[in-house]
Amino acid sequence: MCKEAIRLVLYQSSANYRRPETFENKMTYPLPPFSTVIGAIHKACGYTETHEMDVSIQGRYGSMSRRIYRDYNFLNSTFDDRGILVKMTNESMLSTAFVKVAEAKKQGSSFEKNADIKVYDQNLLEEYQSLKRKGREVQTLKNEKLKPELERLREEKKKLAGLRKQLDKLSQEFERVKEQEEDVREKTAETERKFSEYEKNVFSVPYSRFRVLTTSIKQYEILSDIDLIIHITAKDRGTLEDIYENVTNMTSLGRSEDFVEVKEAAWVTLRGCEGELESEYPAYLAIENVRRQKVFTKDKGMSRQIVGTKYAIPKMYTIGENGQRVFDKKKVLYASGYTIDDMAEEAGIYVDWLDDGKYYIVNFV
Repeated sequence: MCKEAIRLVLYQSSANYRRPETFENKMTYPLPPFSTVIGAIHKACGYTETHEMDVSIQGRYGSMSRRIYRDYNFLNSTFDDRGILVKMTNESMLSTAFVKVAEAKKQGSSFEKNADIKVYDQNLLEEYQSLKRKGREVQTLKNEKLKPELERLREEKKKLAGLRKQLDKLSQEFERVKEQEEDVREKTAETERKFSEYEKNVFSVPYSRFRVLTTSIKQYEILSDIDLIIHITAKDRGTLEDIYENVTNMTSLGRSEDFVEVKEAAWVTLRGCEGELESEYPAYLAIENVRRQKVFTKDKGMSRQIVGTKYAIPKMYTIGENGQRVFDKKKVLYASGYTIDDMAEEAGIYVDWLDDGKYYIVNFV
């Protein structure tokens, strides 16, 4: 049984294929996840909708190292006594650009009181302090004027509603009271709207431009000297044609700075295995195929052992009710030195034969 596919041979000098569950130490997968490859292909082809495809990923890297970086974290609340007080330079908050205002020196510092802080920009600090005072003024105004006025209007509306219930619905007095109720309702809404607009203009919006920034030293893993062999297949041949024509648009794999060199892109015909073949490159194997002994990772005497690292690798995703991506995760075994035989074709495992007699074992997941 034959299968048509696209073979990509890629090279990266360095990359981090981040494992999403790691934070302090941004660990990397040994090979790019299916979702990373599929996402890069969609971007290269200019797709805005999902195109179904299966991928086989194998390859190896020369070394892995850890690098230190400074992590910046903007807190959700503007604390007065910690971190670094900054002012965002983009009012839309779509940018992380900022200007340092002041930095707390120790626990108990106060930006508002100018206590135990290192000042970077005196004018911006005074703006922050003025806004803190304005915030208290707005709260006082809300408590002493807005709330009593809203309570008075609620009581007035309540009395009018009680009076309306006692009147004949066909009487002119009923219509007059109903109009008064509507006037009170509109006045209540207008009072709330005006105060909300006032609070937003004099305090909420300008104050939201100030944030507290905390920094910490973290590390991430970097793979170096990476060779990748990726096979892609799809039910729609047009998708494969798009990939072949646009693969040179693929600029990175992993992070945006993890540049990729496309060394080869070729149409190939995959065939079944005849005899026993051993892999040259480590790969992601569908773990079910290993358990069913369609792929063998190691022999020990007369028995077979499963040797490798298990991962749940994201592949395709859908958009959940909360608008977030929900990934379909594939259970795989990352293994090297594995073998297949004639039974592998039953599990959808193929061989890509090269002209020089060499081959790639292709494991679509």
